[in-house]
Amino acid sequence: MNVILTHEQADFDALGALLGAWLLDETASAVLPARLNRNVKRFLNLYSSELSFVEFRDLPSETVHKVTLVDTQSLVTLKGFSSKTLVQVIDHHPQRDNLDTRWQTNLEKTGSCTTIFVEKLKEHLTSFSVIHNTLMLLGIYEDTGAMTYASTTARDIRAVAALVEAGASLRIAADFLNPALSDEQKALAERLMATAQNLDIHGKIILIASADGS
Repeated sequence: MNVILTHEQADFDALGALLGAWLLDETASAVLPARLNRNVKRFLNLYSSELSFVEFRDLPSETVHKVTLVDTQSLVTLKGFSSKTLVQVIDHHPQRDNLDTRWQTNLEKTGSCTTIFVEKLKEHLTSFSVIHNTLMLLGIYEDTGAMTYASTTARDIRAVAALVEAGASLRIAADFLNPALSDEQKALAERLMATAQNLDIHGKIILIASADGS
């Protein structure tokens, strides 16, 4: 069995890279981490039926022959893993100092890990679904701040263009890039606004607020 893993508290770049790695090898199992960012959870609630992710508890009890780590260089404990398991890392972060020297590594200087997979899949993007292309678009957009972060590269921009040309939905993406506040967050913001006051301390204006509900 071959598996594809990413980091906990997964964001859209982690999920986009997970999808990209699976599209390159559909015989592997793309495993969702136990913890996901809130906007990622909302996306999966709507579109999971169009995505072939599995959860750890659904993995069969088989020997793991290969693990592909995407957007991370940390390997979680995995049933079926052994010293003979091949580990491959595909990531856009600087190499960790204590990375196992036996692992295969492909570390690229891109703003988004998903970009690496879009480049590998570029000739096939038009054969993927709108949701597949949109998820990879979200991965690049989120990790590059919609192309505004200093770490953004020309490769990221070209990858986004390829995804849009292949049918990625900017309308769907816009619904998830800046998720609305939850009811609890809205209530907290209202309490802070209601109690906010300016203090002049040695000529510097400091804003203070209390959210204890009193």
